[in-house]
Amino acid sequence: MARKGMVFMLPIARRDENILFITVEHCAEYCKDAFDIDVDLKDIRTLIAVSLLPVFEFDSNEWLFIDDVISLLPALSTMADLKDVEFLGRNLFRNDIPTSIKPSPHTRIDLVIGDKVVHPAFYAAARNLISIAHSFESENLEENTSIPYFTPTRVYTSSSGVGKYIDEQRARAKCVESTNASQFANSAYYMGSKRVLGGFLVEAISSVLPKDGVVVDLMCGSGAGSGAFSKFWKTLASDAQEFCRFLAVVQGGGFSTKKAESLLRRILPVGRDHASELRSQLSTFLDWEDKIFHSDVGTNSLEDYSSFIDTFPTYPDGIPYAGWNPIREVEKRRQNPILHPYCLFTAYFANIYFGLRQCVEIDSLRFAIEQIEDKYERQWALGALVATLSALGTSYAGHFAQPLIKNSKDLNLKNLTEIIEKRAYSIMHEFSVRLLNLAEESEKSPRPIEVVPGPWPEALLALDSLLDDEPVVVYLDAPYKREEYSRYYHVLETVISYLYPACIGSGKIPDKHKGERFQSEFFTKNELLLTRAFVNVITEILKRGWICAWSYSDSGDASIVAVVKEVREIMRFNAKSYVTPFEHKSQGGKRPKKIKEYLILLMPRDF
Repeated sequence: MARKGMVFMLPIARRDENILFITVEHCAEYCKDAFDIDVDLKDIRTLIAVSLLPVFEFDSNEWLFIDDVISLLPALSTMADLKDVEFLGRNLFRNDIPTSIKPSPHTRIDLVIGDKVVHPAFYAAARNLISIAHSFESENLEENTSIPYFTPTRVYTSSSGVGKYIDEQRARAKCVESTNASQFANSAYYMGSKRVLGGFLVEAISSVLPKDGVVVDLMCGSGAGSGAFSKFWKTLASDAQEFCRFLAVVQGGGFSTKKAESLLRRILPVGRDHASELRSQLSTFLDWEDKIFHSDVGTNSLEDYSSFIDTFPTYPDGIPYAGWNPIREVEKRRQNPILHPYCLFTAYFANIYFGLRQCVEIDSLRFAIEQIEDKYERQWALGALVATLSALGTSYAGHFAQPLIKNSKDLNLKNLTEIIEKRAYSIMHEFSVRLLNLAEESEKSPRPIEVVPGPWPEALLALDSLLDDEPVVVYLDAPYKREEYSRYYHVLETVISYLYPACIGSGKIPDKHKGERFQSEFFTKNELLLTRAFVNVITEILKRGWICAWSYSDSGDASIVAVVKEVREIMRFNAKSYVTPFEHKSQGGKRPKKIKEYLILLMPRDF
């Protein structure tokens, strides 16, 4: 039985390896029966409240991973003894919530109380420190030496080992935070970029993956996760959507400003020549647009731009005008997609998501990039182009499922200002700036990010031959909601495929029934099918002997407990999890919603 003043050792003797979960209500009883350790239920709820102990709601109960409870037993065993203790002149408990926690006799960790904001990495780092602090000896430091942790928190310790471990944790978080590449390469916000959570994810994964390990970002999305992982491990990125893979590439190492400058010297002249040829067919409209963009915003410019939008024809139902016939041009290029000049964006998206001159420049850059023979250089150029389109598109709620304005009737003086401001930017100039910035950041990254074509079943099969015996963590960031991401980002995927697809509705979306955009198994309202989709991918990862790092939130449509329990019926594994508070901004410009972001680590039993 644990007693006051004893050095805590993690229990192992009486644990039932077949049990993954325990309810909060029965947790204290379980700790007593399994480990002969007295734990107060109030203290368990305290650790839940301060986001150190992840809790999952399912079937009208609150569930905990047993391994999470075990990792926090060093702190739980001392909490009751701390309630009457003062440390550095302040009481360690306020209103039944501790201001600090003691994972070992020689170490105390400040906690985040109330509305204080702390780096998301703190929650994973503190969990890891609590789990390991007891293994360090108290030596070489003065008693209660104060060490800065994640602002505003501190750690007080007399162990030099703890001090070194903290230095490693803070260095990891600083390394993730030091790059600003993702602000150039981030896809539209609604995709759920993991940029802010990069330090949290890296710290959690570092508890199970050595330096010589490999991270596979299986559904890489905006590529921000891949960018963070590549700072520490060999990283491979995959996604069903090709543009996502290019966004991942440009957030890794292997490129340089010298290479970017050389690439631009080859791309821009070809692009300008192409733009000149395409402009010759559109001179009347381009002069009209330039006149509007260089006039003062007011009633006259509003009327003029409305007339311009109504007059300029786009595919599939625009009436030919002034020699421009988008329907004819598209039909010819469906027969021969490489027909010169390229005009997909000009025919489809002019005055929809981009200005007319911008579309001419997009088509021209896409043509110029296609002439680059080196595959790796072409990936970087396409990644920079995708980043540029994502940043400059005038779309609703940050995605391309629908335009900001569907027609001239949606125009008003307020949105006209926003539209003209964005559409006045030169795509060629912004593309050049982003490519150079991304290349500069790449010089600071230790390794490139390799890509593997998706979707995930094909990616896992390909990885079987690409990976040897090295330790592998597969990071799974599947959709949290039943959303069609291929619909939200079809414009970005279209600039890569460049195949003149169908054009449905005001968003001009490709037809999924014709196979023109990806259909995900996670896009379903059937709860059983959604659960099965997660079970299938997690099981396939674990069968390969790889660790699955599943990223999810308490706002997700699937039940974490239901998924994990079903996977457990198929195979044996150990599991632990991390949680951090997070503010998620959904589509439509709504206020950020406070949620809990989880990382669940599922480890094959022989791990």
